[in-house]
Amino acid sequence: MGMKRPVTALVAAIALTLTLALPTAAGAKTGDVKWVCVVNGESVTFVSAPEAARHGIDTANSRAGVVFHDQFGEECHVE
Repeated sequence: MGMKRPVTALVAAIALTLTLALPTAAGAKTGDVKWVCVVNGESVTFVSAPEAARHGIDTANSRAGVVFHDQFGEECHVE
């Protein structure tokens, strides 16, 4: 069971990367949606993407955000 958590974190990171690698809608502005985690007491923006990517970022947050919380104690949210 020792390898389960690192593998889960890796899968979540890959899912996030693939979600964000999808092409954006023409004319979309970068930075409309942000995925933010609190690291060492400071807010860090990990992803800034157009509004068209909101569903993917929400999905990634619901999975990877849980892993980050469980593994590292970080609180993540979508703005």
